[in-house]
Amino acid sequence: MTRKFQTLEGFVAHLQKRVLPSLPVAVHRGVQDGAELIRDTVKGQIGQYLEGPEDGLPTAPLADSTIDDRIRKGFTPNDPGLRSGEMRDGYGARVGEEGLEVEASIGSDDLKAVYFELGTVRDGQFHQPPRPELSVAASRCEQKIARGAGRMIVRALEGRPLPNSRSHEEQAD
Repeated sequence: MTRKFQTLEGFVAHLQKRVLPSLPVAVHRGVQDGAELIRDTVKGQIGQYLEGPEDGLPTAPLADSTIDDRIRKGFTPNDPGLRSGEMRDGYGARVGEEGLEVEASIGSDDLKAVYFELGTVRDGQFHQPPRPELSVAASRCEQKIARGAGRMIVRALEGRPLPNSRSHEEQAD
């Protein structure tokens, strides 16, 4: 829908009343949606071997001793990082306040998730190889997040309300 303004003052008033107040909300929404998409992608990756062009892939197979330990404790033998689901469910997303610059962090406060992501070293060698779940999820979601955040900002610039659905759930233009 094209808006027509009779005067320059009318256009300026539109920018001041409708566009400028909605831009921080749109930026926040785009960042929040992106952070939630990465979080959900990480949760979906836990328990799977990752393959692809991203750094650190493909992920290493579980060690025989790890598989034996998993079986002994009643877990499935070959689902990396997934035992009770506690580590997977511990991933979250935190998003800063509304503004034209919004920061987000995605991760877990569980040290097992940190060791899983970065690996562990013993005697100068990897004891547990890194499984870069967060960086892979961020890389895989990058384009979708950029498109979603862009749609939010364009809607604000057009003076249109933000949609009820998350931007990454919308169909591509």
